[in-house]
Amino acid sequence: MSKPDTDSQTMQPIQITTFQALRRSLGLIVKAAPIELRNLIILNIVRGAAPSCVLFLDKLIIDEVSRLLSQTRTAQPLALMLSQPILLWSIVGVLTLKLVSDSIETMSSFAATSLRDRVQGGVEGKVLEKVANFDDIALFENPELLNILELAKTGVKQVQQLAFTISMTITGICIFIPSIGLAASIAWWVPVVMVVSSLPSIHIERKYLKLIWRVQKKQAKITREMNLSATVLTGEEYAKELRLFGLQELWLKRWQGQYLQFFSEMQQVRKKGAIAVLLWSIFSRIGVALPFVYVVMGSLGGRYTLGDLALYSGLIVQVETSLQLLIGNYTNLYDISLGVSPIFQLLDLKPELQSPLVNVASRLPSLPDGVQDSGPTKDKIGIEIKDLSFCYPGSTKSTIANIDLTVNPGEMLVLVGENGAGKTTLGKLLGRLYDPTSGTIAWNGQDLRSYPLAYVRSRIAVVMQDYARFPSTVRENVGFGDLLSLSDDTAINEAISEAGIAAKVNSLEQGLETPLGKQLEDGIDLSGGQWQRIAIARALMRLSTAEVLIFDEPTAALDPKTEHEIYSIFRQIAAGKTTIVISHRLGLAKIADRIAVMENGKIVEIGTHDELIASNGIYCSMFTRQASSYI
Repeated sequence: MSKPDTDSQTMQPIQITTFQALRRSLGLIVKAAPIELRNLIILNIVRGAAPSCVLFLDKLIIDEVSRLLSQTRTAQPLALMLSQPILLWSIVGVLTLKLVSDSIETMSSFAATSLRDRVQGGVEGKVLEKVANFDDIALFENPELLNILELAKTGVKQVQQLAFTISMTITGICIFIPSIGLAASIAWWVPVVMVVSSLPSIHIERKYLKLIWRVQKKQAKITREMNLSATVLTGEEYAKELRLFGLQELWLKRWQGQYLQFFSEMQQVRKKGAIAVLLWSIFSRIGVALPFVYVVMGSLGGRYTLGDLALYSGLIVQVETSLQLLIGNYTNLYDISLGVSPIFQLLDLKPELQSPLVNVASRLPSLPDGVQDSGPTKDKIGIEIKDLSFCYPGSTKSTIANIDLTVNPGEMLVLVGENGAGKTTLGKLLGRLYDPTSGTIAWNGQDLRSYPLAYVRSRIAVVMQDYARFPSTVRENVGFGDLLSLSDDTAINEAISEAGIAAKVNSLEQGLETPLGKQLEDGIDLSGGQWQRIAIARALMRLSTAEVLIFDEPTAALDPKTEHEIYSIFRQIAAGKTTIVISHRLGLAKIADRIAVMENGKIVEIGTHDELIASNGIYCSMFTRQASSYI
């Protein structure tokens, strides 16, 4: 396989226009909550049409009452009312519409709440699915991509708001159309003046919403840092040292400074926008005042009845209300469209790691053409690394440079070196968490990139330096190493026993079902060393299918007394497996088949323990220095 183009190593989010974001957001809403959206639209259509109907019926009632009062006086108003069909049915119509409107208000509130929850679950689920299944961990280590991720989380709430805004826009349209039609019956120019006078404020508000969004995008970094500061102040992992070292005030001030920076920049833009919109709103009020004065003068001149005055006055107010609702919802839609764009930038993001197609029929990863699954015990070639170099995304400095290394089948190779030498990075490349910037890693004679990711990772058992502490039961924390054996008590207990944590687990009242993590109800916490043994047990669950074992600082949290015991366990479980152990503690190196010494991203020494001691080089110096600390 040819070397990858280094220019393609950095993932670039695509640009999403506001129209594209709005269109795709509507698609998400329709897919997430089609029934709730339909119900809300129907309810809002009825709710929007009702006010104009009520105004028209009010006009009929006022005109009929005025006519009857001008003709006669009666001591039996009820009988008179019942004898006038127009008056009677107009009153019935008004009361019915008001009753229906009140009922619709309650039903709309329920439908809107259901729609909001459905949409949140659907959209947030898509975001979580994308992040969880994103093979390239650069997503969590690249500041630009982390900003997109932060904005996408905020955008989930914006999609919720979009669903509500759409329903309110429909209400506004249903109020506006009949209102504008009746308003035109006053004079053709009335709706024209009202609409035209509203346009400048729409334009100005749209302009400043765009400026606000630009500030929000720029402030994604500040928002992330503010959230990190809040995590330090509230997170359990920081609680003890925060108090013991008296750091509360320092981190509070840091958070407050970040917040004030965020607030002041946003406030300046909002202030300018509010002043501009206010000035143009005065102009739009003139557009409302002119028709109102015209109707009053027409009533005084006898061109309109009292019912007409009530109808037209109400219509003018209603047109204004519907315009404000439509203008407000338009600006909300524009604001939301800007806010949801990062969701689709995230959903469209493509990982640099590419994988061959999966055999969908069997649900198992497909191997490259010409490669046979030799099984974990028939590894004939091992791992061959040639001219391997790697730069982390966004960096120009090579963490690993021009490495050549062969790990023989069934061999235990220990990578040693000072912190920052590149050992952990090499482990990530072997587990294909990243692809090399240049060079190749061949496994069983094939470039690692030619295998499906799922296949590679199913054949590797790993204990990472920063192992996970899942907030779940003991069973799950261990069984996650092989999901098919999650209910197999025998397999889980064997792994726990081999990892040397059986005594602790057996002492727990709920045994394998004990929740781990104080965040969980009745959950317990373990010591660092006990958590690491759980991580080792998790890796052991995959031992039957694993061809390659990678242990990154596997004894980092263990005391010297138990370190030797763990070394013996590793030697037993590594039998017949190709094993790479990454460590800066050299006790395990003595029993390894070979040792590779890394310095500044390169392998500077390689050989057995005795050979490297005899060469009196870097390894000898490191080993002598560490050995002296135990004397």
